[in-house]
Amino acid sequence: MYSTTIIHLLRTGATYLRSCGVEDSRSEADILLAYVLDTTRDKLYLNIDATVTNQQNNRYAEFLQRRGSREPLAYLLNRRSFMDYEFYVDERVLIPRPETELLVEKLLEIGKSRTHSEMRLLDLCTGSGILAVTMANYWPEALIVAVDISREALAVARINGDRLQGKVDFRQGDLFQPVKGEKFDVIVSNPPYISQNEYEECSPEVKKEPTLALLAGPDGLDFYRRIAQEAHEYLWPKGKIIMEIGCCQAFEVKAIFEKKGYKCTVYSDLAGLDRIVLADKE
Repeated sequence: MYSTTIIHLLRTGATYLRSCGVEDSRSEADILLAYVLDTTRDKLYLNIDATVTNQQNNRYAEFLQRRGSREPLAYLLNRRSFMDYEFYVDERVLIPRPETELLVEKLLEIGKSRTHSEMRLLDLCTGSGILAVTMANYWPEALIVAVDISREALAVARINGDRLQGKVDFRQGDLFQPVKGEKFDVIVSNPPYISQNEYEECSPEVKKEPTLALLAGPDGLDFYRRIAQEAHEYLWPKGKIIMEIGCCQAFEVKAIFEKKGYKCTVYSDLAGLDRIVLADKE
């Protein structure tokens, strides 16, 4: 980049990202330059003829190159908004998706319906900790344990717990292994649910995310089978399991849990896609 005015950087940045296949190239060029200059997109356009330093110019070029290689924007910014909070994210964790907010909404409905305030909640496959930390803030009287097999993911989750002051007991291990002998009122999970065939069709950005948080066997249902098989030992009577699912998995996931004696309800998102399965222990 030879010009160092803001408007020129925005134009050349958008052109470069577009040539790399980034869909919202203009918006993302704006976001990256605003981040480098520690300002907002609105203020960029109020100062479009201003110049930037060589150091800022070089840093912007580095960010463009990384985004052009299809590294997710959230990893470049190290942040992702979820519900009312801004979470730290990096390549160690799956990037939070907007559809997961429906899972929190349904969890809060469960909380309001309970007859006692001190609930025990288990978050399986916590990843960046978005479910556990968000629930700790919305539902501070609940006792929350969050589990993940990845030490790297838990390091990120603990950063979010500390930053957002969410009181969560984070534990490392494979599904229920870290909570042997304990019981919970509610188990929540947004587990890996992508099949190998589906993964091959994913965007380059998704393929930059940890496969441990994405892949779940040939049909994408491995974790639902394991949870259905083991969860009864960890639920109080009348306990509930609430899970995010792939948009085409409702029938299969519902059948897996019903076979184990659970009564299931499926919830759809605003687009009409099945996204949540609630399994009630009979």
